[in-house]
Amino acid sequence: MVTKTIVHFEIPANEVERLSGFYRTVFGWKFEKAKMPGFDYWLISTGPRGKSVGGGMYKKMGPNDGARNFIGVEEIDSAIETFKKAGGTEVVGKQEVPGQGWSFIGADPEGNVIALWEQMKPARRAGRRRKSKRR
Repeated sequence: MVTKTIVHFEIPANEVERLSGFYRTVFGWKFEKAKMPGFDYWLISTGPRGKSVGGGMYKKMGPNDGARNFIGVEEIDSAIETFKKAGGTEVVGKQEVPGQGWSFIGADPEGNVIALWEQMKPARRAGRRRKSKRR
């Protein structure tokens, strides 16, 4: 994963159908309902896979819920520490996104909300390192 650059974005919406239609019309973006139990979330494809930044859209949770960018980091715990020491504040603490990674939402010293993202490393499959014994 590329780090220290924007790897994902989110756009909250009061009316998801209406707002996703706007982005479809203006930019040609594609929306797909994600399979996330208990949370209505739409994945946004902005262009060819691997050559563009993808995003998400969800039902706005509060009046101050605004768009945010996710910055990729190698190790989220140390990135959070650096973020706070530099004057950033916590908005939503570290959370696991099951099977995907970890996020942290904070505000920079001027109140701009940004998020940190650590992608989960692929798990090594058990049994992949079997020794071959030929008889």
